[in-house]
Amino acid sequence: MTRVLSLNLQHGRPGAGAVHDPATARLAGADLADSGAAREVLAALADQLRQIAPDVIALQEVDRGQARSGRLDQAAELARLLGWRHHRFAAAYAGAVTGLRRRPLRSALSSPGDDVLGYLRRGVGLPLAGFGNALLSRLPVGSWHVRRLGRGPAHVTRRDGAPAWNPRSYRVLTSTARVMLAATLDTGAAPTPVGAGAPVPGAPAVPLAVASTHLATRSDVAAAQLADAWAALSTLPGAHLLAGDLNLRAEALSRLGVARALGEGPTFPAAGPRHRIDHLLTDPWPLGADGVPLGADDLMRAVAVPLRATSWGTRSLVVSDHAATWADLEPVTPYG
Repeated sequence: MTRVLSLNLQHGRPGAGAVHDPATARLAGADLADSGAAREVLAALADQLRQIAPDVIALQEVDRGQARSGRLDQAAELARLLGWRHHRFAAAYAGAVTGLRRRPLRSALSSPGDDVLGYLRRGVGLPLAGFGNALLSRLPVGSWHVRRLGRGPAHVTRRDGAPAWNPRSYRVLTSTARVMLAATLDTGAAPTPVGAGAPVPGAPAVPLAVASTHLATRSDVAAAQLADAWAALSTLPGAHLLAGDLNLRAEALSRLGVARALGEGPTFPAAGPRHRIDHLLTDPWPLGADGVPLGADDLMRAVAVPLRATSWGTRSLVVSDHAATWADLEPVTPYG
């Protein structure tokens, strides 16, 4: 069994979950620009994550080197607090969130050469800065993969009450670039026969390809990005899991038919979740020629090893305007 958790980190900003938990209420107004306060908030988050005990954490809206969050490398700092060795950040864009944003030369932003202005930033004593997604894993990582998903079209809006004839009444809004970060993991999990309660003794472990992504707020753009992300993820070996803030409600996601959702429970807004827009998606259950899902005796014909969720949950944590969502996953196979 592998527990995978997804959380829109919202750059570590304390949220409704901080106020509602007496243990973290004092952090609700923390000034994240102070690195000490930013670390304290992440330490409280790490404590809450230990209670949930995930094996893999998919994060979105992660800061690296941003002034608003103490210039921390948030993914690396959270991994350090958890004592996990395997972690990776992938920048959707490089640069300060309030400055000149640009496409990174390499999404890791681990050296000055990864950003066109990286050496300039180092020369003035500033760390590399970016914003994107991250994966943290307690399990060994075999390989890392990045897929850029584009940004969607820009659009023009008119300011409230501004005259239509005045060119200054309008502003051009550009969409944020999006990216998917994936990893292949050695879960050590052997497949469990359908209808059985335990894995097959001696059966080979099934690798897991897990990815973190954050899609556009426009539903049509998000749908196209989801199709692109899933197509890229499904080329990796093993079972597949796409986790993240997809900005699509469960009913809209179901209509797209791109993948199979696991788990349930609303995730947004954190103060009183009403909608599920953060999801865990896996391979569709294999179908026969008649379009009916395959049964246990026919499951061997499946191209990808299907996953099933044995339990799941959601929880508002010390950070973010989203609740975290997680599921316990295991690969399944026909009766052995």
